Amino acid sequence: MQAQPGPSLAATTSITTPAQLLVSNAKRKVLADQKKADAYADLASAYVKRVRETDSPQDLLDAERANAEGLKLDAGNFQLQKTQVAILLADQRYIEAKERASLLNRQVPDDVMIYGYLAESDLALGNYDAAEKSAQWMLNMRPNNLPGLLIAARLRSVYGDADGALELLDLAYSETSPSQIEDQAWIANQIAAIQMESGSMDAAISLLEKTYELFPDYPFTLASLSRARLAQHRAADAIQLLLRAKQISGKSHYIYLLALAQEAAGQSSAASASYAEFTALATQAGNPFDSSQLDLISLYAKDPVQAPNALILARQQLALRHDVWTLDASAWALFANADFVEAAKQEQKAIAIGIQSAQIFDHAGQIAQKLNQNEQALTYFERSLKVNAASQFSENARKALRRAPGASLPPVAPTAVPSSSLLPTAEEPQVAAIMSPFHQPMPAVVVFAPVPAKLLTPLPTDTDRLIHKAQSLASNNPKQAKAYSSLGASYFQRARETGDASDYQLAEEALTKSLELVSTDFSADEPLSTLAEVCMGEHRFNDALTYSQKALSLGSGDVSSFAIVGDAYADMGSYDKAAQAYARLTPRDMTLTPRAAYARDSRLAYLKFVAGDTPAAIALMKAAVEEGNMAQLPSENLAWLYYELGEFDFQTGSYGPADIAYLTALNIHPGDYRALASLAKLRAASSRYDEAILLYQKAIDVVPMPIFVAELGDLYAKTSHPAEATKQYQLVQYIGLLGQINQVLHNRDLALFYADHDIKLPESLALAQKELEVRQDVYTWDALAWALYKNGNIPEAAKMSEKALQYGTKDSILLFHSGMILMRDNQLDRAKISFTEALQINPHFHLLYASQAQQQLNQMGVKTGIGANFGR
Repeated sequence: MQAQPGPSLAATTSITTPAQLLVSNAKRKVLADQKKADAYADLASAYVKRVRETDSPQDLLDAERANAEGLKLDAGNFQLQKTQVAILLADQRYIEAKERASLLNRQVPDDVMIYGYLAESDLALGNYDAAEKSAQWMLNMRPNNLPGLLIAARLRSVYGDADGALELLDLAYSETSPSQIEDQAWIANQIAAIQMESGSMDAAISLLEKTYELFPDYPFTLASLSRARLAQHRAADAIQLLLRAKQISGKSHYIYLLALAQEAAGQSSAASASYAEFTALATQAGNPFDSSQLDLISLYAKDPVQAPNALILARQQLALRHDVWTLDASAWALFANADFVEAAKQEQKAIAIGIQSAQIFDHAGQIAQKLNQNEQALTYFERSLKVNAASQFSENARKALRRAPGASLPPVAPTAVPSSSLLPTAEEPQVAAIMSPFHQPMPAVVVFAPVPAKLLTPLPTDTDRLIHKAQSLASNNPKQAKAYSSLGASYFQRARETGDASDYQLAEEALTKSLELVSTDFSADEPLSTLAEVCMGEHRFNDALTYSQKALSLGSGDVSSFAIVGDAYADMGSYDKAAQAYARLTPRDMTLTPRAAYARDSRLAYLKFVAGDTPAAIALMKAAVEEGNMAQLPSENLAWLYYELGEFDFQTGSYGPADIAYLTALNIHPGDYRALASLAKLRAASSRYDEAILLYQKAIDVVPMPIFVAELGDLYAKTSHPAEATKQYQLVQYIGLLGQINQVLHNRDLALFYADHDIKLPESLALAQKELEVRQDVYTWDALAWALYKNGNIPEAAKMSEKALQYGTKDSILLFHSGMILMRDNQLDRAKISFTEALQINPHFHLLYASQAQQQLNQMGVKTGIGANFGR
């Protein structure tokens, strides 16, 4: 294999990792309130993440200390108890971890991560059936959750299904936020390990080198690359990589690998010193599960003098666990002690699980030779070469096969393994095909968890206190512009939280007063930017443009107002201009803060959705969620990100992920009216009408948005409660016409409501036309098309519907409207396409219209088989 230049260690640059950001943020929380157990829980959890970045015992010790401090404050804190299990797993104390996880599982049987901890423990202990059950629970409860996919991939690999493991790992990568570079690097290392084990060394090296560039100095990548360099006969490079890993981590496993590399390079003195250093550390290890113990068995087994110690240590390990690698180590220790019968028994146990490993098959072949089972030995050597014709064991297998008459000798060329689709860009994410992690297909059923009662009602926020504080400050300092700016920002935040349009007006008054006091220097940037946001909330898009452009003209260096410029253009349907504005949020040669990154990615996600690339929109919104968490956004703002993620998931018919996103929004911001209404929509789609009615009622209690009231009315109508439906429909009209601001905010909603329910159709058309004067986005074109259709103007409706779909937006309701209009326009073939695509994208896109689309197709003689099974 020709040597290729690899990553330069000297060129390594220091980067702030995701875990470092989490640790830094958590430390600030602890300093702010050292009596708050949750702050210590966050810090301990952050250190656990950091442990995987560094593989450093010091970070693990820091995690233990932080968790212990938190438990002193609140011994019953559930998050601290969970983190304690995570720490035990990171420290490879699997029996303790399983015992504690089992206790927590009995207390809270629906916590996904506790099942993950159980699966991790059982995997390490060799209890594969139990691990599989726990992993299946994880994936049933929360489809495509990252820990569940990774555990499932490990099980696939142990069961000998390399292709299945790779597919799951690709899917896991697609579910990983681009901001989580350590998670990406971890997944890449898992894929590279499978590729190397299967003989696809070039693919593994390419992936590992890209991973090194993505996340430099990751100990796992350094170790994986060193293995690849040894396969390329570049022992000197392997030594440099392992010296770096040893420097970062200090764990004995890296010293053992270093000794092997030095031995391969012919550096016998250095290798002896490293073996001695490794042995001293490994024998002092207080944890019998430490990975160094299997390394120590392997080392002892090579030395006839130490072979008895290998067997003693192997028996100690077998008393604790029966995973494939411990079984193999035990077999090899028995082999070194000439107990070939028992060695064969142990190796057979490993092979029976299904593992496809060149090492295990080679060991089995050598054991069989000692038992004079020559045909069986040749079979094992052939299997070793079939798994990986270029492994370190291949030469031994070839020698045995060459000596055997008539035996087939596989070629040296590496076996093919599917390549991974890893390392996509955030702009063009790759989405892997979903498959069952285990032996049976996963049911196409979403199991919805009940919504806890405590999440149905809003909790008091800090916003009212901030308003009173700002009011007091402004009253005592009537000439202080900052006081009025803070007051305006607080009113605006309350408007976001409550949907009360009167707070927009109060915000504008305070911000205008601030600008009267200071309007031209840098300090005017904040009130101008907030005023632009207020105008966006009131659908005054041109005013929002004016104020945000004024803020940018001050030259303060703050480019965040480009976000509002882009928002205004997007709402007005000028998507190209919106994209140009959002591009300005990423100045050259600057690393974005998490707050700036979330502001950019959440907006780019919407543009991707409008352009018809919903998977990319979801990937970007996941990134925005991660960035919003890092930025420690206010609860309502962070909940909004999860709500938007749920909306994109729902648009694709991914009901399980949507449910999780909405519930997460509620957990962050209890009583969030958007999340409540969206959960109601999901429950209604699965025929859980009583739950849906309750959730709609709770959402309307918080903010009586006309669209929610209309959907509740439709639900009452569907469940044969016409009197209740009529009440809701009357309320829609009352709210929509209540006050001048409501008439502006709800023009489009009212136009659609009238058209959907075949009432006040001329008024529906007038409202849609009025809305078009303000904005020409895809949804306003669609509303106008629907109003024209209901008013009988089919040719114009068809034109407007074409405008609504001109960007390829994958929204089922737009496609349903298009199908109905095309059918009336006698364009039946195109109507079929629209109805079919609507149902393929989201089989339950609307309480009433999804079934109507199916009926139209049935009448046209089209059978789709879509949407037969959804929800329990």
